Amino acid sequence: MVIDARSHASSAGLEPIYFVGIDGGATHCRAAIFDQQQLLGVGKAGPANPVNGLEQTQQSITQAVQLALEDAGLGQVSLKQLVVGAGLAGLHLPSMQLAMANWPHPFGRLFLTTDLHAAVLGAHAGEEGAVIILGTGFSALGIHQGEHHAIGGYGFPIYATCSGSWFGLELIKAVLLDADGVGPHTSLTQAVLDDFDIISLAEKMNNAPAQEFARFAPLVFEHARRGDDISLGLLRQGAEFINKVMTRLAGFGIDRIAFVGGVAPHIQPYLAHELRDLVVEAQASPEQGAMLLGYQRYTTLNPA
Repeated sequence: MVIDARSHASSAGLEPIYFVGIDGGATHCRAAIFDQQQLLGVGKAGPANPVNGLEQTQQSITQAVQLALEDAGLGQVSLKQLVVGAGLAGLHLPSMQLAMANWPHPFGRLFLTTDLHAAVLGAHAGEEGAVIILGTGFSALGIHQGEHHAIGGYGFPIYATCSGSWFGLELIKAVLLDADGVGPHTSLTQAVLDDFDIISLAEKMNNAPAQEFARFAPLVFEHARRGDDISLGLLRQGAEFINKVMTRLAGFGIDRIAFVGGVAPHIQPYLAHELRDLVVEAQASPEQGAMLLGYQRYTTLNPA
Protein backbone atom coordinates (compact mmCIF):
# COMPACT_ATOMS: atom_id res chain seq x y z
CA MET A 1 0.00 0.00 0.00
CA VAL A 2 1.54 3.30 -1.14
CA ILE A 3 -0.38 6.60 -1.19
CA ASP A 4 0.62 9.56 -3.34
CA ALA A 5 -0.60 12.53 -1.33
CA ARG A 6 -0.64 15.58 -3.55
CA SER A 7 0.19 19.05 -2.32
CA HIS A 8 -2.39 21.79 -2.77
CA ALA A 9 0.39 24.37 -3.00
CA SER A 10 1.96 25.33 -6.31
CA SER A 11 5.56 24.24 -6.84
CA ALA A 12 5.95 25.81 -10.26
CA GLY A 13 9.57 26.45 -11.07
CA LEU A 14 10.86 24.56 -8.03
CA GLU A 15 12.20 21.16 -9.02
CA PRO A 16 12.53 18.73 -6.10
CA ILE A 17 16.21 18.24 -5.46
CA TYR A 18 16.35 16.53 -2.06
CA PHE A 19 14.76 13.33 -0.77
CA VAL A 20 13.44 12.91 2.76
CA GLY A 21 12.51 9.77 4.69
CA ILE A 22 10.06 9.89 7.60
CA ASP A 23 9.52 7.30 10.33
CA GLY A 24 6.41 8.25 12.30
CA GLY A 25 5.19 6.48 15.42
CA ALA A 26 3.24 7.02 18.60
CA THR A 27 6.10 8.72 20.40
CA HIS A 28 8.41 10.34 17.83
CA CYS A 29 8.64 11.42 14.21
CA ARG A 30 12.13 11.11 12.74
CA ALA A 31 13.18 12.68 9.47
CA ALA A 32 16.35 12.16 7.44
CA ILE A 33 17.24 14.23 4.38
CA PHE A 34 19.34 12.85 1.55
CA ASP A 35 20.93 14.08 -1.65
CA GLN A 36 20.09 10.90 -3.54
CA GLN A 37 21.83 8.29 -1.32
CA GLN A 38 23.97 10.55 0.91
CA LEU A 39 22.62 11.45 4.37
CA LEU A 40 22.76 15.20 4.93
CA GLY A 41 20.81 15.83 8.12
CA VAL A 42 18.27 14.51 10.61
CA GLY A 43 15.42 15.92 12.69
CA LYS A 44 13.06 14.64 15.37
CA ALA A 45 9.65 15.93 16.42
CA GLY A 46 6.64 14.69 18.38
CA PRO A 47 4.13 11.86 17.77
CA ALA A 48 3.15 10.98 14.21
CA ASN A 49 0.52 8.26 14.40
CA PRO A 50 -2.64 9.67 12.76
CA VAL A 51 -4.82 7.36 14.84
CA ASN A 52 -3.81 9.40 17.89
CA GLY A 53 -4.18 12.78 16.22
CA LEU A 54 -4.24 13.78 12.57
CA GLU A 55 -3.24 17.41 13.07
CA GLN A 56 -0.46 16.44 15.48
CA THR A 57 0.89 13.95 12.92
CA GLN A 58 0.97 16.52 10.15
CA GLN A 59 2.63 19.09 12.40
CA SER A 60 5.23 16.58 13.56
CA ILE A 61 6.12 15.59 9.99
CA THR A 62 6.55 19.21 8.92
CA GLN A 63 8.56 20.11 12.02
CA ALA A 64 10.84 17.07 11.74
CA VAL A 65 11.56 17.90 8.08
CA GLN A 66 12.32 21.52 8.93
CA LEU A 67 14.70 20.41 11.68
CA ALA A 68 16.43 18.01 9.27
CA LEU A 69 16.92 20.85 6.79
CA GLU A 70 18.44 23.01 9.52
CA ASP A 71 20.70 20.15 10.63
CA ALA A 72 21.89 19.77 7.04
CA GLY A 73 22.57 23.49 6.72
CA LEU A 74 19.79 23.78 4.15
CA GLY A 75 17.51 26.20 5.94
CA GLN A 76 17.10 28.20 2.74
CA VAL A 77 15.63 25.24 0.83
CA SER A 78 11.87 25.42 0.25
CA LEU A 79 9.72 22.51 1.39
CA LYS A 80 8.35 22.49 -2.17
CA GLN A 81 11.78 21.27 -3.32
CA LEU A 82 11.51 18.05 -1.32
CA VAL A 83 10.28 14.60 -2.24
CA VAL A 84 9.15 12.97 1.00
CA GLY A 85 8.58 9.29 1.64
CA ALA A 86 6.83 8.68 4.96
CA GLY A 87 6.20 5.45 6.83
CA LEU A 88 3.55 6.03 9.50
CA ALA A 89 2.10 3.89 12.24
CA GLY A 90 -1.68 3.56 11.89
CA LEU A 91 -1.67 3.93 8.12
CA HIS A 92 -2.88 0.37 7.64
CA LEU A 93 -6.35 1.71 8.50
CA PRO A 94 -8.37 2.87 5.46
CA SER A 95 -9.75 5.91 7.29
CA MET A 96 -6.23 7.09 8.09
CA GLN A 97 -5.09 6.47 4.52
CA LEU A 98 -7.89 8.68 3.21
CA ALA A 99 -7.26 11.40 5.76
CA MET A 100 -3.53 11.58 5.04
CA ALA A 101 -4.07 11.38 1.25
CA ASN A 102 -6.20 14.52 1.52
CA TRP A 103 -3.62 16.48 3.50
CA PRO A 104 -2.68 19.72 1.67
CA HIS A 105 0.96 19.18 2.59
CA PRO A 106 3.70 21.73 1.83
CA PHE A 107 6.13 19.37 0.04
CA GLY A 108 6.89 18.91 -3.63
CA ARG A 109 5.69 15.29 -3.45
CA LEU A 110 4.64 13.08 -0.55
CA PHE A 111 4.46 9.28 -0.80
CA LEU A 112 2.92 7.52 2.19
CA THR A 113 3.09 3.94 3.40
CA THR A 114 3.02 2.10 6.71
CA ASP A 115 5.87 2.27 9.20
CA LEU A 116 6.27 -1.47 8.74
CA HIS A 117 6.71 -1.28 4.98
CA ALA A 118 9.30 1.47 5.35
CA ALA A 119 11.11 -0.54 8.01
CA VAL A 120 11.29 -3.62 5.76
CA LEU A 121 12.64 -1.55 2.88
CA GLY A 122 15.31 -0.07 5.12
CA ALA A 123 16.24 -3.22 7.00
CA HIS A 124 16.71 -5.31 3.87
CA ALA A 125 17.95 -2.60 1.49
CA GLY A 126 14.85 -2.85 -0.70
CA GLU A 127 14.88 -6.66 -0.74
CA GLU A 128 12.34 -9.05 0.76
CA GLY A 129 12.41 -10.08 4.41
CA ALA A 130 10.63 -9.24 7.63
CA VAL A 131 10.76 -6.77 10.48
CA ILE A 132 9.41 -6.94 13.99
CA ILE A 133 8.86 -3.51 15.50
CA LEU A 134 9.18 -3.36 19.27
CA GLY A 135 8.90 0.30 20.17
CA THR A 136 6.04 2.03 21.93
CA GLY A 137 3.82 -0.51 20.16
CA PHE A 138 4.21 -3.89 18.47
CA SER A 139 3.76 -4.85 14.84
CA ALA A 140 5.41 -7.12 12.30
CA LEU A 141 5.53 -7.45 8.53
CA GLY A 142 7.08 -10.04 6.26
CA ILE A 143 7.38 -9.78 2.49
CA HIS A 144 7.97 -12.98 0.50
CA GLN A 145 7.52 -13.43 -3.24
CA GLY A 146 5.68 -10.12 -3.39
CA GLU A 147 3.13 -11.08 -0.74
CA HIS A 148 2.81 -8.95 2.41
CA HIS A 149 2.16 -10.83 5.66
CA ALA A 150 1.26 -8.50 8.54
CA ILE A 151 0.93 -9.42 12.20
CA GLY A 152 -0.46 -7.06 14.83
CA GLY A 153 -0.47 -3.32 14.42
CA TYR A 154 -3.89 -2.95 16.04
CA GLY A 155 -2.68 -0.65 18.79
CA PHE A 156 -2.41 -0.33 22.54
CA PRO A 157 -3.84 -1.73 24.74
CA ILE A 158 -5.67 -4.37 22.70
CA TYR A 159 -2.64 -5.82 20.87
CA ALA A 160 0.72 -4.58 22.09
CA THR A 161 2.45 -7.55 23.74
CA CYS A 162 6.19 -7.09 24.24
CA SER A 163 6.09 -3.40 23.30
CA GLY A 164 7.21 -0.56 25.53
CA SER A 165 3.60 0.35 26.33
CA TRP A 166 2.82 -3.28 27.25
CA PHE A 167 5.80 -3.51 29.62
CA GLY A 168 4.74 -0.24 31.19
CA LEU A 169 1.14 -1.38 31.64
CA GLU A 170 2.20 -4.70 33.16
CA LEU A 171 4.57 -2.84 35.49
CA ILE A 172 1.79 -0.56 36.73
CA LYS A 173 -0.51 -3.53 37.31
CA ALA A 174 2.19 -5.39 39.25
CA VAL A 175 3.05 -2.37 41.38
CA LEU A 176 -0.59 -1.71 42.33
CA LEU A 177 -1.17 -5.35 43.23
CA ASP A 178 2.00 -5.46 45.33
CA ALA A 179 1.20 -2.18 47.08
CA ASP A 180 -2.26 -3.50 48.03
CA GLY A 181 -0.75 -6.72 49.37
CA VAL A 182 -2.64 -8.99 46.95
CA GLY A 183 0.13 -9.62 44.45
CA PRO A 184 3.71 -10.88 44.55
CA HIS A 185 6.42 -8.53 45.77
CA THR A 186 8.52 -6.76 43.18
CA SER A 187 11.39 -4.29 43.53
CA LEU A 188 9.56 -2.23 40.89
CA THR A 189 7.14 -1.05 43.56
CA GLN A 190 9.63 0.97 45.57
CA ALA A 191 11.22 2.33 42.40
CA VAL A 192 7.88 3.69 41.19
CA LEU A 193 6.70 4.88 44.61
CA ASP A 194 9.83 7.00 44.95
CA ASP A 195 8.12 9.35 42.50
CA PHE A 196 4.39 8.67 43.02
CA ASP A 197 1.96 7.74 45.74
CA ILE A 198 -0.53 5.05 44.81
CA ILE A 199 -3.49 7.37 44.25
CA SER A 200 -1.46 9.78 42.12
CA LEU A 201 -0.10 6.87 40.08
CA ALA A 202 -3.59 5.47 39.46
CA GLU A 203 -4.96 8.89 38.53
CA LYS A 204 -2.08 9.58 36.15
CA MET A 205 -2.23 6.23 34.36
CA ASN A 206 -5.97 5.69 34.07
CA ASN A 207 -6.71 6.16 30.35
CA ALA A 208 -3.14 7.39 29.71
CA PRO A 209 -1.86 7.10 26.11
CA ALA A 210 0.55 4.39 25.04
CA GLN A 211 3.62 6.61 25.20
CA GLU A 212 2.99 7.39 28.88
CA PHE A 213 3.04 3.69 29.73
CA ALA A 214 6.12 3.16 27.57
CA ARG A 215 8.08 5.60 29.75
CA PHE A 216 8.06 2.95 32.50
CA ALA A 217 9.45 0.14 30.34
CA PRO A 218 13.14 0.86 31.08
CA LEU A 219 12.46 0.13 34.76
CA VAL A 220 11.44 -3.41 33.84
CA PHE A 221 14.69 -3.99 31.94
CA GLU A 222 16.77 -2.47 34.75
CA HIS A 223 15.14 -4.56 37.48
CA ALA A 224 15.34 -7.72 35.38
CA ARG A 225 19.12 -7.23 35.33
CA ARG A 226 18.97 -7.02 39.13
CA GLY A 227 17.13 -10.33 39.31
CA ASP A 228 13.60 -9.15 40.08
CA ASP A 229 11.28 -12.11 39.45
CA ILE A 230 8.35 -10.05 38.14
CA SER A 231 10.56 -8.17 35.68
CA LEU A 232 12.24 -11.36 34.49
CA GLY A 233 8.85 -12.99 34.08
CA LEU A 234 7.64 -10.13 31.89
CA LEU A 235 10.70 -10.42 29.65
CA ARG A 236 10.17 -14.17 29.29
CA GLN A 237 6.45 -13.66 28.59
CA GLY A 238 7.24 -11.07 25.94
CA ALA A 239 9.87 -13.30 24.35
CA GLU A 240 7.46 -16.24 24.23
CA PHE A 241 5.05 -14.10 22.22
CA ILE A 242 7.80 -12.96 19.83
CA ASN A 243 8.86 -16.60 19.37
CA LYS A 244 5.34 -17.28 18.07
CA VAL A 245 5.51 -14.26 15.76
CA MET A 246 8.85 -15.41 14.34
CA THR A 247 7.54 -18.95 13.84
CA ARG A 248 4.54 -17.57 11.99
CA LEU A 249 6.74 -15.46 9.70
CA ALA A 250 9.02 -18.42 9.03
CA GLY A 251 5.94 -20.38 8.01
CA PHE A 252 5.46 -17.95 5.12
CA GLY A 253 8.92 -18.82 3.82
CA ILE A 254 10.69 -15.83 5.36
CA ASP A 255 14.21 -16.55 6.54
CA ARG A 256 15.49 -13.05 7.41
CA ILE A 257 13.96 -11.11 10.29
CA ALA A 258 15.28 -7.77 11.53
CA PHE A 259 14.24 -6.10 14.75
CA VAL A 260 13.47 -2.38 15.04
CA GLY A 261 12.75 -0.32 18.14
CA GLY A 262 14.13 0.37 21.58
CA VAL A 263 12.67 -2.72 23.24
CA ALA A 264 14.28 -5.14 20.77
CA PRO A 265 17.79 -5.34 22.30
CA HIS A 266 16.30 -6.23 25.66
CA ILE A 267 14.13 -9.07 24.35
CA GLN A 268 16.47 -10.76 21.87
CA PRO A 269 18.58 -12.58 24.51
CA TYR A 270 15.40 -14.34 25.69
CA LEU A 271 14.35 -15.67 22.26
CA ALA A 272 14.31 -19.41 21.56
CA HIS A 273 17.75 -20.60 20.42
CA GLU A 274 16.32 -22.37 17.37
CA LEU A 275 14.91 -19.07 16.06
CA ARG A 276 17.97 -16.88 16.53
CA ASP A 277 19.46 -17.92 13.18
CA LEU A 278 16.60 -16.04 11.51
CA VAL A 279 17.68 -12.75 13.07
CA VAL A 280 19.71 -10.38 10.88
CA GLU A 281 20.98 -6.87 11.48
CA ALA A 282 18.95 -4.13 9.85
CA GLN A 283 20.99 -2.68 6.99
CA ALA A 284 19.45 0.77 7.25
CA SER A 285 16.89 2.74 9.24
CA PRO A 286 13.15 3.00 8.56
CA GLU A 287 13.78 6.62 7.56
CA GLN A 288 16.15 5.45 4.83
CA GLY A 289 13.62 2.84 3.75
CA ALA A 290 10.95 5.54 3.48
CA MET A 291 13.35 7.74 1.51
CA LEU A 292 14.07 4.83 -0.84
CA LEU A 293 10.33 4.42 -1.42
CA GLY A 294 9.94 8.13 -2.24
CA TYR A 295 13.01 8.12 -4.47
CA GLN A 296 11.85 5.08 -6.44
CA ARG A 297 8.29 6.38 -6.84
CA TYR A 298 9.41 9.84 -7.90
CA THR A 299 12.02 8.65 -10.40
CA THR A 300 9.51 6.19 -11.89
CA LEU A 301 6.99 8.99 -12.39
CA ASN A 302 9.65 11.44 -13.55
CA PRO A 303 12.27 9.51 -15.56
CA ALA A 304 15.38 11.44 -16.55
